[in-house]
Amino acid sequence: MSSNRIGKVSAKSLASQARDRIRDAIFKGAIQPDERLTIEQIAAELGISRTPVREALKALEADGIVRLLPHRGAVVQRFDEAEISDRYSVRAILEGFAGELACQRRGAALAKELEDNCAQAQRLIDRGIGPEDLISVGRLVELNDRFHHLILDSSDSTTTMRILDTLRMPVAYRVYHWGTPERQARSMAFHRKIVAAFAADKPKQVRKLLEEHLLEARDFLLKRG
Repeated sequence: MSSNRIGKVSAKSLASQARDRIRDAIFKGAIQPDERLTIEQIAAELGISRTPVREALKALEADGIVRLLPHRGAVVQRFDEAEISDRYSVRAILEGFAGELACQRRGAALAKELEDNCAQAQRLIDRGIGPEDLISVGRLVELNDRFHHLILDSSDSTTTMRILDTLRMPVAYRVYHWGTPERQARSMAFHRKIVAAFAADKPKQVRKLLEEHLLEARDFLLKRG
């Protein structure tokens, strides 16, 4: 790793903080799949000793995010088809559940926030965004994350949100999903249907659409492989 992409940590719970910082860097794309991470380099970037870094990498291996190398640090995992399938399948169930709860709690009020999110995304898409425009695709990914987090936050289910946080995919997969006009149109169509279900206060329909949305994304990623 070249420049400091992870950031410093405080003196409290160093191993836990290091784990979170490294994981976030992987999910945001600052650290790529198959990239080797050395304990010395990470310790220097974080400004901490090597011991909490070792603990952090062990925790990340338990999460399936890195693979430890004997005496040589770790390598960031590239998810295989089974892992992608499992993560999206479980996410579909949990996000559907969270969506149903969110609709019961906020319904039409949340629909307005989601509609604004869709409008922002559509304005970007209308400019014409191809896979080579990484800045704009990255912005679409951010808006997509925001769309889903608005629903999760409104579910008020801390257990569901905590589990889903462990199932996030690195940004490389999400960029691919939003990289073409066809995929953009498909995802936006799902988002619009979900917004309409919230506006109509139909919790079961919200659940069904979110499940379909995540499973469709799963099948697309598996097909590309």
